[in-house]
Amino acid sequence: MDKSHKRFEEPLRSARRGFCLICAALLSACSSQTLFQSNFDATPSGQPPAHMQQVGTANVSGSPGSVVVVASPVQTGGRWVQVSRPNDPVTIVAFQGNFSQFAGDGSYTFDATLFMHPGQAVASVQFEQFNQPVSNSFNGFLHLDFLQNGTIRIDDRPDTVFGTFPHNQPFIVQVTLNINAAPTAHIALAGAGASGQTDYTIQAPFIQAARQFGAVRLWMGFPWTGPFDATNIVVTKAQ
Repeated sequence: MDKSHKRFEEPLRSARRGFCLICAALLSACSSQTLFQSNFDATPSGQPPAHMQQVGTANVSGSPGSVVVVASPVQTGGRWVQVSRPNDPVTIVAFQGNFSQFAGDGSYTFDATLFMHPGQAVASVQFEQFNQPVSNSFNGFLHLDFLQNGTIRIDDRPDTVFGTFPHNQPFIVQVTLNINAAPTAHIALAGAGASGQTDYTIQAPFIQAARQFGAVRLWMGFPWTGPFDATNIVVTKAQ
C-alpha cells in the first residue's frame, strides 16, 4: 500500500476510534437495537444494492445504473454504494435504507462513512418516516446538504451552515436524533480533515413526521450531477 492510501486510512481509523470510545461509554449504560445496517460487501460491484440488507431493507430510485455498489474509492477494502445523478432536468437519484421495524420515540444514532468526489455536486442525507415510498423524495423531517465549498447546511437554511469536510477523502457523519414531542438532532463530523458539530431543533411542521422515524435516504436532485459514495450505514436505537 502506498503512502497516499495510508494518508486516507489513518485519519479514518482515528476518527472511528474516537466514535468507538463515545459509543462504548454509551453502551456501558444501555444496550442498543440495530434497525438498519449495510456495508454492501455481499453485493457484486456494478449491481444495485440488494433489497434485503444486513438489517432492514434498501430501495433505490433513478435511471438504471445510477445507484450501484462499487469498490472502495480509496482501496481500503470493502464495497460502497455510489449514488450518481445524470445531467437531466427531472431525474432524482436515491438510496433509501428502511428500518427493520418501527421503534417509536427514543434516542437514535445514524452513522455513515461518506466520500465526496471533486466537482460541484451537492449530496444530501435525509431522515424520513417509516414506510415512506422511495419515489417520495421531498418528505423528510430533516436533511443535510453537503455543499460544494465543503460545509454542511441543514434544511436549506443559510443560518444553519456549519463544519467542514474534504473532497476525495472518506469521512464520518454521525447524527444523534432524540425523537419525542420536541425532537432534536446532534450532528458531528470526523476523519480526514472533517470537523464540526452542531445541535438542531426539528422544525415544528415536521415534529409528527419525526415521531414516525423509520428510514434514511442518500440522494441527489436537480441541478446537481455526478457521484458520491457511502458505506457502513448504520442506525441504532438506545434501549
